[in-house]
Amino acid sequence: MHNTKNPAWWTNDHDSRWEKVKAAFRRDWEQTKNDMGSDTARDLQQSAADTVKQATGNKPVPRFDDLEPAFRYGYGARSYNKDMPWNSDVETKLSSDYPGDWKRDRDYIRRAYDYR
Repeated sequence: MHNTKNPAWWTNDHDSRWEKVKAAFRRDWEQTKNDMGSDTARDLQQSAADTVKQATGNKPVPRFDDLEPAFRYGYGARSYNKDMPWNSDVETKLSSDYPGDWKRDRDYIRRAYDYR
């Protein structure tokens, strides 16, 4: 389905769950961009309480499609880890399994991991 390399624990069920939540994630990201002052993002009337952290300097807000692999991984990792909250052990394991740039994508992965 995706050209992203998946960790060993990833199953087709993770793909299925991601596909179901991806649209909601995309709407949340659109709202985040709007809350940060983007002229091209629509206001979807969603809360920005935990999305404002994205704003830093003059750096443009990334597009959802560019971040989808990180969001997808974090969301799948949460379903794999069941109700285990994010902690240093979880982060260590996830960072060793992540096929992308962990340092760059960590905050996006965590956002998806904590997504409800």
